[in-house]
Amino acid sequence: MIFALLRVFGVIWIVGFIAFALAATSTYLFSSADLPDRTKRWSARLTTALIWPIALMSMAGRTRLLRGF
Repeated sequence: MIFALLRVFGVIWIVGFIAFALAATSTYLFSSADLPDRTKRWSARLTTALIWPIALMSMAGRTRLLRGF
């Protein structure tokens, strides 16, 4: 039973990571900002996409996810 829950959690995490990473990459590709600023923002957004389940556990994390990182 615990392995089934871990598998479900893993699948949800992977799907969320892919969705957030695609959103960050799309913003990176179509942004009109300078390249160094854009790259730094993209890196920060990918880091947030990687740890998004942890960000859901705090109010600040939820706010950051809702505002687009």
